[in-house]
Amino acid sequence: MNILLISPKYDSYIIAPHIGLGYLSSSLKKNGHKVKILDGLREEIIYDHKEWDIVGVSAMSTYFPECCDEVDKAKSLGLKTIIGGPHIICDPEKSLIDSKADYAAIGEGERTLNQLASGIHPSMVEGLVYWENEKPKRSNPDIQNLITEKKMYTTKIGEESRNFQIDIDDFGEPDWDSIDPRSYPKVVPHGMIYKSLPLAPIITTRGCPYSCIYCSAPITAGKRMRYRDPVKVVDGIEKLIKNYGVKEIQIEDDNFTLKRNHTVAICEEIIKRKIKINWGLPNGVRIDKLDPELLQLMKKAGCYQMSLGIESGSQRILDMIKKRLDKKLVKGVVSEIKKSGIQTIGFFMIGFPTETKEEIKETINFACSLDLDRAAFGKATPLPGTALYDIWIEKYSKNENINWKTFNYNQFYADWSECTPKEIAKLQTYGFLKFYLTKFRLIKVLFSLKKSQIILFLKRVLKVILTTEIYNFLFVKRKGEVKNINPAERNI
Repeated sequence: MNILLISPKYDSYIIAPHIGLGYLSSSLKKNGHKVKILDGLREEIIYDHKEWDIVGVSAMSTYFPECCDEVDKAKSLGLKTIIGGPHIICDPEKSLIDSKADYAAIGEGERTLNQLASGIHPSMVEGLVYWENEKPKRSNPDIQNLITEKKMYTTKIGEESRNFQIDIDDFGEPDWDSIDPRSYPKVVPHGMIYKSLPLAPIITTRGCPYSCIYCSAPITAGKRMRYRDPVKVVDGIEKLIKNYGVKEIQIEDDNFTLKRNHTVAICEEIIKRKIKINWGLPNGVRIDKLDPELLQLMKKAGCYQMSLGIESGSQRILDMIKKRLDKKLVKGVVSEIKKSGIQTIGFFMIGFPTETKEEIKETINFACSLDLDRAAFGKATPLPGTALYDIWIEKYSKNENINWKTFNYNQFYADWSECTPKEIAKLQTYGFLKFYLTKFRLIKVLFSLKKSQIILFLKRVLKVILTTEIYNFLFVKRKGEVKNINPAERNI
C-alpha cells in the first residue's frame, strides 16, 4: 500500500524532525509499504493524490484545526484518511466526528497502521476507531495470545483498556532518510537554546507511572515504563552522527532519569565509545530523580542542558496537582545541577483551579530564588486526556465550542482561580520580567547566544512583554495573519 504521512503546517518555533512519523514510516517500510512524509514545518504540503492509497495526519491539540484541514483536503481528492497523535488518542470518538476522517488511531500507531494497511478489517485492527452505521466504533481485536506471550500489556485508563507493546526496540529506528535533520530550518528547537546543528530528537523510553493532573502521558504512552536497550540507543546516536552529520541530540523521554541504571548505562556507553555529542532533556526531568554522582556522569557524557518540571512554588498546589514533589528538595537539587555545569530551565504553571494570587506570586518568587538559567511561566491548560481537562469539562467549560488554537500555555484561561484573565496575563509578564531581571539572567542568556540567535531571541522577549496586537503590527508581515503564541515560546 502507498501511504502518505502528514504533519500539518502550524505556527510554531518548535521545528525539529517529527520523530513520531519517522517511527511510523520505518515500521511501514519494513513491512513492504511505500511511504512518504510531508512536514508542514519543513515544506509545503503538495502531493499527487494518484500516488497514494491512504493519508495519515498527526495532531496535537494546539494544531488540531490544521489537522482537520489536511483531512478535508485528502478526502476531497478521494483518499482514505487516518488521524493519530496525542490529541486523537485522548479523545478519539470526538476527534473522528470533528475531523470527518475515516479512521482514528488510539494505540501505538506502528501496530495500528500496519494492520490497517495489510487489509485487516477495521473491526479487528488494534487501537482503531472507525465508522459503523454513521457512528464511531472502537475495534475489538483478539490480542490475548500476544498478551500471554508477553509481547503486549494491558492497562486500565478509566473504564477503558489500552494495549501497549512491551519491547519498544521492536519498532526499530525512525526513518531518518525521510526526516533528515539537515533538511529542517535552523531555528530554536523545542524552545531550547541549542549549541549546534543539525539536531535530532530521540527517545529511550515510553511511558509514565505518575498521575500529574495536567499531563496526558500515561494515556498516550501508557503507565508502565518501557525501556530501550542502552546499547541500541547509542548505536542509533552513532548512526545519526555518521550518516546525517548530527551534532546535538534531544532526548524527548517523559522520564529519562526515572530508572537510574538505565540512565547510567546510556551515559557510560557514550563515554566508553568516546562519542562527542551535545545533548539535552527538553521535556521536564523530575527533580527527585537526580543526584550529584548521576549529574556528573551525565555531564561527562555530553549533557549540557535540562528542563525541570517544578510547576509550582506552593506545596498545596503541588499536592493538589499530584506532582508528588517535596518543594524542600528543589533548591538543593537545582544547586547541584548548577555545580555539575549543566544549564537549566524551570517549567512553572500558574492559574490552577482554586489557586490564589498569593500562591501564584509564591511560585514566581520561588522561581526567582532558584539558581536557574531560564524559566517558563505558562497558564495551567486542561489538555485532553488529563484529569485537569475532566475537571474543566465537568465544572467550567459551560458547554462552549472549543477553540483548540487557544489550548496552549499562553492563551488558555478558565474561570477557576482567584485571578481574572487580565490578572493571569499580567502575572505571566511580571514573572518573566522579575525572573530575567534578577541576577542579570537576561544579559547572561544574550551572551550565551550565537549571533544568528540573538534577533530571534529578542523578538521572543518582545512577544512576552508586548500585547498580541502590538506584536502583530510590528512583526507580522502577511496581511490578516495573527501569530498565536505556542506553549514553548515562553521557554527562553
